[in-house]
Amino acid sequence: MRIEITNSYGFHYWTLVYRNKSYYLGQDVKVCSRLLHMLPRDVVRSIGDNDLTNEKTNKKLAQFIVKTLKETHLINFKNLQPWDLAAD
Repeated sequence: MRIEITNSYGFHYWTLVYRNKSYYLGQDVKVCSRLLHMLPRDVVRSIGDNDLTNEKTNKKLAQFIVKTLKETHLINFKNLQPWDLAAD
């Protein structure tokens, strides 16, 4: 489980890789606000770091996103298409 990060025009875009399937999430700030209903700083506080190039931190973010979506939105990942979680 991890977050793949791509950069375009100064923005960071996240894709969640979970159970050998990729789910496009969208721009990092929009993912935090629209999908997780949190400010980016609150997400950082929840996972304990903001260095997503660190494999351990990256995995914590992915776990946090999956856990939050399962608990707050009752998301069942088996039934999702790769674009269903897009916050853009």
